[in-house]
Amino acid sequence: MNINKLVQDVLSEAALELLDTLAAHTIVASPQQRSSLTLMPVEADNWNPTMMLMREIFEAEILVSGETEWLGFRILQAYGVRDGQLAYQFTPVFAQALSA
Repeated sequence: MNINKLVQDVLSEAALELLDTLAAHTIVASPQQRSSLTLMPVEADNWNPTMMLMREIFEAEILVSGETEWLGFRILQAYGVRDGQLAYQFTPVFAQALSA
């Protein structure tokens, strides 16, 4: 199963680009604990568009279904601002997908 295709189906192109950036930043910043809170700097001019895209990613739900089983999960567990940086945390299910 390709998790990337499922995510592409629910997010806009801009949100996908941000999600790729968040995932890459998390892999570099917290390689052993990908579901921990991660901080990332954001340029002052980009706060509003970034937060709108974060909301889109936060609200997205991925549904994986088969004939007799299904799994629904979200990408982000939490997001906000901490110490003047973007703070975000992937759900454990999505963090595990990053490891695959």
